[in-house]
Amino acid sequence: MKITIESHLLNHGRRSGLLTYTEGLINGVQKFDTVNDYSLIYYSLTRPPSRMPGPDCDNFKKHVLKVPAQHFPCRQAWVDHVALPLFLKQNKTNIFHRLSGYSMPNTKGVYKILTIHDLRSMTIDDQVWSQNINKYVKTVSDVDLCVVVSECTRRDAIEYLKVDENKVRVVYLGADERFRRIPQADTDLVKQKYNLKEPFLLSIGSVPRKNIGGIIRAFAGSNYRKKFLLVLSCNINVAKYKALARELRVDHRVIILDKLTDEEVVALYNSCYCFLFPSLYEGFGLPILEAMQCGAPVITSNLSSCPEVAGNAAILVNPNMVQEIRGAINEICGNESLRKDLIAKGTEQAKKFSWDNFAQEMKKIYLSA
Repeated sequence: MKITIESHLLNHGRRSGLLTYTEGLINGVQKFDTVNDYSLIYYSLTRPPSRMPGPDCDNFKKHVLKVPAQHFPCRQAWVDHVALPLFLKQNKTNIFHRLSGYSMPNTKGVYKILTIHDLRSMTIDDQVWSQNINKYVKTVSDVDLCVVVSECTRRDAIEYLKVDENKVRVVYLGADERFRRIPQADTDLVKQKYNLKEPFLLSIGSVPRKNIGGIIRAFAGSNYRKKFLLVLSCNINVAKYKALARELRVDHRVIILDKLTDEEVVALYNSCYCFLFPSLYEGFGLPILEAMQCGAPVITSNLSSCPEVAGNAAILVNPNMVQEIRGAINEICGNESLRKDLIAKGTEQAKKFSWDNFAQEMKKIYLSA
């Protein structure tokens, strides 16, 4: 069987959820499927396949279609109506999997799979990188299968996109193995680099739905704002959040970091007193698992997919209620026994999710297409 995966998301300059998903799928399927032939699709006018990320082995081959990597008007139409159909036909592709997007090439005889990560524009009216819902509705009616990352996204797809429930399959993600317990000497180096001399609470994420403003307000009103620092990994609206911290008189206790390496993120997960993730909406909520694998107790949202991922191994709060986030901070910072219990439960909860499980489920989907 010939399976084509649109893999250009591996070229994201900054690590993102989409890059992580693409990486997890391709590396995982390569590990478990040595029989089927996979074609990995990239777009560039100049870069050869050898310079593209991802595996290149007996049954995994990279292909670069002559389309500019940069977006321009009608680029997607050119990809969907010319470049991709021509490749799929010449390659005699049986299955095409688009890992993110709002359209699909109309190629007869090809089983088409689309991954839907979330529907934040419909559920919380998220206008940051807003989604083209009208195109989504048309596309999902034409694809053969929609793969979604949580039961939450499955429900949203059925409700908002009117997808036939028999065409929607949930395949849970997993946190990468690099998110693990590491020696204290490694965490001390990162803490020294960023001058983190006091215990700190950690938040990872930039877009507004990550609820950075709510986190700052909750921290500022907590009983532990003088005993702990708040470390935010954030690169959007930084001036706004700094101004909010000044207004609440905690700017000397709030540290905003940007351009962290993967290794530094792991070190911060390992060394934080608690990980704060009261997101307004998540298609899956991968940072919850990342933090748990690193031994961090978690405070997260009781909305969207977060309870699916966290189970009973985190403190769940209404992300729209600052007083609930503040109460959870007070609770965990004042109860070492609770903190240790959450760390132990989080370690076990994270074991329920893995990229190996994800890859095995995707392999079954490909084989049953």
